Amino acid sequence: MKLTTRRLAGVGTALAATMVLLAPAASAVKPGERFRYGSLDCVASADSAWNGALSCTGTMNVSWRAKVKCYLGFTYYGPWQNNANGGTNESKTTSGCAFYVDDVTIDAI
Repeated sequence: MKLTTRRLAGVGTALAATMVLLAPAASAVKPGERFRYGSLDCVASADSAWNGALSCTGTMNVSWRAKVKCYLGFTYYGPWQNNANGGTNESKTTSGCAFYVDDVTIDAI
């Protein structure tokens, strides 16, 4: 029984490590730029009040949110989204950056 438990724990650890290694890399983009994250097509944006946002279209069962970095170094996060059922979802922050939105990244788990 103990050997079976150890084997299952080892397999679970190996699967978790594989999922982390296979996850696509997230890179920061400027507002207005597009990028792909797995099967999602995403576009970063910022409104006139310097609130950053990320809008992603496609189908991928992963929870994600916008990570917005302001010019002065402050970081803000938008609400969690999930595109498991397809369509377009937007994660918009209330960052209100002092000068401008420096970059936007997808923060996925």
